Amino acid sequence: MRTCPNIDRLILDIHAAPLEPDRWQQVVETMRHALSADRAFLFSVPTRRAEEFWHIGSEMDPAIGHEYAQEFAPEDVWMLEAKRRRAQVGLISTGEELVNRSEFLRSRFFSEFLARHDIDRFLNVLLSDAPWRNAPVPASLSFYRGLGRTAFGDHERTLLGRLAPHLALALNSFWKTRALSLQNAMLSRTLDAVTVPLFLIDRQGRVVFANHAAETELRTGECLRILDGCLAPSRPVRDPRGFLEVLRNLRAGRAGTAALTVGPRGRTVVLSTAPLPETAASTSWGGVAGLVWLAPAQTTSNPVMRIAGLFGLTGAEERLLGLLAAGASLTETAEVLDVSIHTARSQLKAIQHKTGWHTQSELARMVQQLGVIDPCPRE
Repeated sequence: MRTCPNIDRLILDIHAAPLEPDRWQQVVETMRHALSADRAFLFSVPTRRAEEFWHIGSEMDPAIGHEYAQEFAPEDVWMLEAKRRRAQVGLISTGEELVNRSEFLRSRFFSEFLARHDIDRFLNVLLSDAPWRNAPVPASLSFYRGLGRTAFGDHERTLLGRLAPHLALALNSFWKTRALSLQNAMLSRTLDAVTVPLFLIDRQGRVVFANHAAETELRTGECLRILDGCLAPSRPVRDPRGFLEVLRNLRAGRAGTAALTVGPRGRTVVLSTAPLPETAASTSWGGVAGLVWLAPAQTTSNPVMRIAGLFGLTGAEERLLGLLAAGASLTETAEVLDVSIHTARSQLKAIQHKTGWHTQSELARMVQQLGVIDPCPRE
C-alpha cells in the first residue's frame, strides 16, 4: 500500500538538509516509503578524489555501500548506461529502460552483488554530473525492490519527478557548504599557529575571526577590545587616532601601521594591517577586508624576520625563506646554504606547514607584501 507524503513538508526537509545533514536520513526514509521501495540509497562521488565516498541509506546495510564503492561501482550497468547516454541532471530512469532485462540478469553486477543483497528492480534520479572526468558514477538517489517484486511504474516516476529539482539543488548546496566549512577550519588552524594577536575584519570593521593570541588579548583588554562587534582600542591606549586611521585605510583596501602607546608606563606596540584580495576573501569568511595584528615595537622591518617571528620559523628555515624570496631557486638556495636538496625540501615543507602558504610563489608574494608595511613608528 502506497504512502502519500506531505509533499510541501518533504520539500522543506530537502532544502533544510544542506545545513542540517541529519535531515538527509529523514528525507531518504520518507521517499522510500512513498515510492513503496524496499531500500533506498543516496550517494555522491566527492568533488575531490581524496574525500570519502558519501552516502545515506534506508534499509541498506552500510557494508553494501562500502562494497559498492570499493568494487562494484565500475560495473554498475545501470549507471554506466546512463553515463553512456549522457544523461542530464534530473533524468529519471528505471532499470528496465536502461538495460535489457536478460542482459542485466547475466551481468556480474547482478549475479555477484545485487542478487546477494536481494536487490532487483531499480528507479533512479541523477542529481549531479560526474565530478571529474572518467568518474565511475555521479550523484544519484536510487530506489530498489527485491527479487520477485514488480518494476517501478508511472506513479513513482511522477512523484520522483516533482522532487528531483529540489534534490539536485539541495545536494549541490550541501557540497558547497561542506567545502566551505572544511576550508574555514583549515584557515583557522593556520591562523591559530600565529603567535601574535591576529584578527580578520570585514569592511564594516566587524571581527569575523580572532586567533588564540587575539582572544587572549581581548580577555586582558590591554590594547584592544570589541565594541558592537567591531575592533576598537582599549581605554589604556593613550591616543586612538592612529588606530582609527589604519582601520579606515584597511576597509578602503590600503595597508598601514600605527604605533600605540599603552598604559601609564607608555609601553609601545605596533598595530599592522594588510588587505586581502577579493578572491582570497570570498573563499573563506564572506566579505573579509583584511588582516589586523599586534606586534612589539621592536619588531624588525625585515619582512622575512617578521614572518619568522610570526610563525615560529627556525633559523635555518628563515635563511631558506630569505633566499627564496630574493628569487633564488631551491637548488641554488641549497648550494648557498651548503645543504642537500633533500634538506632544503624538508625545510621548505616545514615553512609551508607552519605558514599555510603552499607554494614558493605564495611565500614570495607574502614577503613582498609585508616588506611594504613598515611596522616601525614614525617620529
